[in-house]
Amino acid sequence: MKLKHFTLLFSLLLGFNISMQAQKKQKPNVIIIYMDDMGYADLSCYDGSLNETPTMDKMAEQGTKMTNLYAGSNICSPSRAALLTGMYPPRAGVPRVYLDTPKGLNYELTTLAELLKDNGYATALVGKWHLGYHDEYLPLNHGFDTFYGLPHSHDLKINGELHFYDNEKMIEVNPDPAQLTTRYTEKAVEYIKAKKDEPFFLYLAHNMPHTPLAVSDKHKGKSKNGLYGDVIMEIDWSVSQVLKTVKEQGLEENTLIIVSSDNGPSLKQGDHAGNAGIFREGKGTTFEGGHRVPGIFYMPGTVKSQQVDEMVSQIDIYPTIASMIGADLPDYKIDGLNILPTLKEGVKSPRNEFFYFQGKNVEAYRKGNFKVHKPHKYRSSHPEKVVINAESGKLKVFSKELEASVFDLANDPIESKNIKSSKEEMYNKYINRMKSFNKKLKGNKFQPEMKETK
Repeated sequence: MKLKHFTLLFSLLLGFNISMQAQKKQKPNVIIIYMDDMGYADLSCYDGSLNETPTMDKMAEQGTKMTNLYAGSNICSPSRAALLTGMYPPRAGVPRVYLDTPKGLNYELTTLAELLKDNGYATALVGKWHLGYHDEYLPLNHGFDTFYGLPHSHDLKINGELHFYDNEKMIEVNPDPAQLTTRYTEKAVEYIKAKKDEPFFLYLAHNMPHTPLAVSDKHKGKSKNGLYGDVIMEIDWSVSQVLKTVKEQGLEENTLIIVSSDNGPSLKQGDHAGNAGIFREGKGTTFEGGHRVPGIFYMPGTVKSQQVDEMVSQIDIYPTIASMIGADLPDYKIDGLNILPTLKEGVKSPRNEFFYFQGKNVEAYRKGNFKVHKPHKYRSSHPEKVVINAESGKLKVFSKELEASVFDLANDPIESKNIKSSKEEMYNKYINRMKSFNKKLKGNKFQPEMKETK
């Protein structure tokens, strides 16, 4: 009888332990690897044949590769705000890049880090923040338990100094940019190993390939595409180290990994710029080259191996992760849509429209395959048109004007054939939709008074 009782007790305990482990596995880890100014075609799997990206290519093959993924903005801070809040940048109160300003991301917003932290996650930002550089606006005040990196871009020095942080402590001034990718990668690997037994959120935000480009000796001169190719090669190495660590810790099937970029390539940098592929223009514009970026979602056994050609945006990541972990969304309006069924089952993306903002104003709008542009000036900076101003030594950006336009992206993804003359009714309808949406965002409670200096 005692043996039977012992066997029964052992079976119950074993079953309880398995049940607890199963419950633990039901709460997936989340890793977002976010590049700075990486273009749509900078990865081999996006026809960027000049760069070598075997790790990200393999992830795209085994996971979901997005071909119509839009960053929340065409510039840095607004895109990061959109990613972390699920909102269009003006709704989140971040219509422009934070430069020399005392402002930062509004505390009333629930960031993705806070959402996950409230649901039992450890949270870390390794890399670039750029949502307020004063102490009160740094990541530890927006839901991150750990911060290791820079408060903004590595080309932005306040009073000649760039501060490197380890949590709330500034540990270095003007760090070597060539070591940033390696340092971030090592910290990310360390973090994954330390948090393997609890659900975690790792936001790995690389400074590269934003200029000035810099790469460690282990990848310098190793690519077929000059310094830019070396930098992309090192980023792919970084992704490989993260993926390798996730696999070694037995977390691969329980970790969603997302790889993307904050906006299109900064074409004014000439041969130090990325590649937008067939798309028109790049960073800072509301053409496809400014907003459309690579998007890879990887989670074996959960995320389907597929290519999704329908419209999706980075603002959709927030509600998708909330749905995946069973978390409630904030009680205020967000703009993102849940694409979990698209990732898991391949069902059609729920997104059928996207607003392209320039600062606080909607400058272009897409619904289905048709895209409307208001008349506007834009910075044309293709490499062949870049010149150096002899007096300042700075790159000159050419300003051009676009007339009121309608483009059919299904047949004209490069936005070269204006069909407005045959789509007047559509143009007027979409312009009214843009005006109406813009009006709704004016004066929202998260909109701060931002004062910038350039």
